[in-house]
Amino acid sequence: MMLPKGWVEADLIDIITLHDSKRIPLNAEQRRNKPGDYAYYGANGQVGAVGEYIFDGEYILLAEDGGFFDQPGRRVAYQVLGKFWVNNHAHILTPKGGIPQTYLCKALNHFDWMAVVGGTTRLKLTQGNMKQVKMPLPPLAEQRRIVAKLDSLTARIARARAELERIKKLQKQWLQRFLDSEFSCSGRMLKLGTLAEDVRYGTAQKCIQNPVLTPVLRIPNISSGKVDISNLKHAKFTEKEIQKLSLLPGDVLIIRSNGSVDLVGQSAVVDEQASGFLFAGYLIRIRLKKNNVAPDFVHYWLQSSQARNVINAEAKSTSGVNNINSEQLKNLQIRVPSLSMQQEIVSRITKAFAHINHLETEGRHTLTLLNRLEASLLAKAFRGKLVPQDPNDEPASVLLERIRAERTEKPETRKRK
Repeated sequence: MMLPKGWVEADLIDIITLHDSKRIPLNAEQRRNKPGDYAYYGANGQVGAVGEYIFDGEYILLAEDGGFFDQPGRRVAYQVLGKFWVNNHAHILTPKGGIPQTYLCKALNHFDWMAVVGGTTRLKLTQGNMKQVKMPLPPLAEQRRIVAKLDSLTARIARARAELERIKKLQKQWLQRFLDSEFSCSGRMLKLGTLAEDVRYGTAQKCIQNPVLTPVLRIPNISSGKVDISNLKHAKFTEKEIQKLSLLPGDVLIIRSNGSVDLVGQSAVVDEQASGFLFAGYLIRIRLKKNNVAPDFVHYWLQSSQARNVINAEAKSTSGVNNINSEQLKNLQIRVPSLSMQQEIVSRITKAFAHINHLETEGRHTLTLLNRLEASLLAKAFRGKLVPQDPNDEPASVLLERIRAERTEKPETRKRK
């Protein structure tokens, strides 16, 4: 890449000071023995807090491993300020020669690390790898202009992202109120169990990917209120097991156990595509009595506050695994209007969900455009296309010579551990 006039290509290792020798990693037991308020950092951010600190000041932490170097839009470098402790999964560095920390941090996040990182099972950025890295270095004054421009533009992008998040929360609140309004209908209050002809747990059989065998729906196949058959696992079953656990259109599948309490009780109605499939043990199948209640009515009702409040209270656990059992599900109280009223309610809710899904799709599209815009701004910044060059700026070559001269006059000493 042709650099603008006044820029140079600098070795990263020449323009930074590494402080890795001061790192002292702590294991989980040591961290428990050092409780406190000082941030404890790892490769991708804060991972805890301790009562002591090693560093005090303004630094850049650069992921040594676990930094998702191969993922687009990833953040491998971040700035920290104040008193903190850091483990050995992040390099600790400061820029030399007055280079703005923000400029260097953004440059590190824009760099294509896949060209230099090593490792097979886990990508790792060693100090040796860092010696291969060359960074575009503009004049110091232009670095400051780039930082100011990027800060201004990315602040607008951040506000746009925050507004998208706010809209998403408002949509969720509106949808919850809408569901609660629809299910405040008149009708008999019945236990869910009285409306079912069968409530059953799934199979504990170990599943593999083998399309020759019988497909089995698992938790990942219950997605956004629908059955998703894009990532199926399979297993071999006897005829008796198949007869007992085969799914029929209209069966309601409910997630009964998960680390996230919000996922417990999430449901989907089996369609023709999944007919004949079996289901795994972390799911419960409710087969409703015909002509009593519409499966979609029960499915949507399970998302209302009336059902969610009870499910959350029953399922929440301090063990890390939240769970609701078949008896608790059967005892849920549901108000059941006539079948015709159920169909009207389902129709209105289906249209509302379609509208919300459309808005969510538009939101995701907008977020993608914002991410592309931010990436484009960074690319322009480090090609010298974001802010104008000033011929009066001191060339970056002079800055680099000054840094090298300072290093010669005051050689760095490495501490032994």
